[in-house]
Formats: sequence, C-alpha cells, structure tokens
Amino acid sequence: MKTDLLVDAIGDAREEYVLDAGTTHPKKKPAWLKLTAAAACLALLAGAVSLSGLLRGPGDYMLSERSENVRVYRLKDLPKGGVSASYNLMKLTDEDIFSSDTVIFRGTVTDIENIEVDMNGESFYWSIVSVEVSKVLRGGLTVGQTVRIRADTPIGGDVDMWVEDNGIVSMLRVGMEGIFMPAPYDADSLFGANGAWLCLGDIAPYGFRDGVRWVFLRTETGLVFERDATYSIPGAHTLEDIETYIRAMLEKTATRP
Repeated sequence: MKTDLLVDAIGDAREEYVLDAGTTHPKKKPAWLKLTAAAACLALLAGAVSLSGLLRGPGDYMLSERSENVRVYRLKDLPKGGVSASYNLMKLTDEDIFSSDTVIFRGTVTDIENIEVDMNGESFYWSIVSVEVSKVLRGGLTVGQTVRIRADTPIGGDVDMWVEDNGIVSMLRVGMEGIFMPAPYDADSLFGANGAWLCLGDIAPYGFRDGVRWVFLRTETGLVFERDATYSIPGAHTLEDIETYIRAMLEKTATRP
C-alpha cells in the first residue's frame, strides 16, 4: 500500500507529511487500483477498531463457546476508589437451605484469587476460593480434593470495595477452616450483563448462592456464620456443632414430602 494511503487510514501524521507524500507520486492511478486501495483502507480501519477492544489482551481464562463478549483477568491489585454492588437476598429457612442443590464439605482454604470479569466493557469483581476437602457431608467429592468456588466479592488484601450480602465470605483467608455449601454449575449456569454472557462453569465448577448463608468459619475470634439465616442453631460454637446440625438437617430434609 502507498505511504499516503497508510497515512490516511491511520490518521496520525502531520499535515505537511501528507502533502509531501501526495506530491511525490504525480502519476495517475488506474481506477481499479483506487478501489482496491480504498477497500484496504477500510479493512485497516476496521482492524484498528477491533484492536481497540483487545488492548488488554484476551484474558487469563480460556472460556468456552457458551461465553460471549467477555474476558476474565486475574488481579494482583484491585481498583482504587471503591466499587459497590447490591443484590436482593431472598429469605430462606434452614429447611430451604438444606433442600437446595449443594455439595457440603469441611475443608481448609488454600488459595484466594481475585478476578475482574469484563462484560463488554462493564467490569465485575469477584473471587475464586480454593478449598482442600477434609470431610464430605454431601456430594460426590473426595477427601484431599481441591474445590474451586466462585464468590460475588473480592476477598482479602486492601479491598476498597463493598458488596452487599457477602459479610461472611469476605472474611475468608488462606489457612482458614470451615464448612462450605457451594452449588454446582452446569452448562446453563450463565451470568449476563451489557450484551455479554459468561458460562460460570468456565471459571469454577461451584459457586456460593450468596455470601452469608452457605459458609461456617472457624476464626481466631470463634465460630462465624449467619446466625439469623440458620434458625435452628443460634447457640453453636464449634464446627463439630455445625456438623451435628447439618447431619440432622440432611436427614430431616431427605424425608420431606
């Protein structure tokens, strides 16, 4: 392609250079060459527009065809200035909770990874929590297996973000032991926003339905869980108390009509 055509396509040269290039080649161009050059310029411009959406790269996760117009990045640092989000937390009884489709296990947090989900230019900040299983209470997991769980909030560090209904999950730290009740994802577990779709199973096989009612944590200050959401055990103090309660609830809900 001639220099003057490249300059016109990119549109980033000083005017005198454009004029200079134009006077260097006074020969008249054939009509077919002009058309070909014009088409090439349009293709170049289209490519420039396309590249503008890829300046950050393709993302750090390999996503399936079920995910559209979305990229997922691993984050070392979260954006400053604060990001808030709120969700409607549906009221559930403890019978509702244990009738839900979840796996239930005891384990220790081995890793927490904060991520940015870029949905066609709109960003959501989540985390992926890895937990090593030490005891299975329900589901097809095995002891020693590491389970990856998506949470609706970034976790740890200097998090300058607020996400409603994630008060328990946001307390998670590497090395912390707890009992976890995440829901499995399948091909129809989709998150959509801003004209984009993410198949949640592309980033983790499980996820917390919310950040307060599906986790019981043993912390330095004692047992932490959403006592107002699990009405039958307001006086529980240890994970062993929670295990006993869960086994009783699983037996109770298994016999519900």
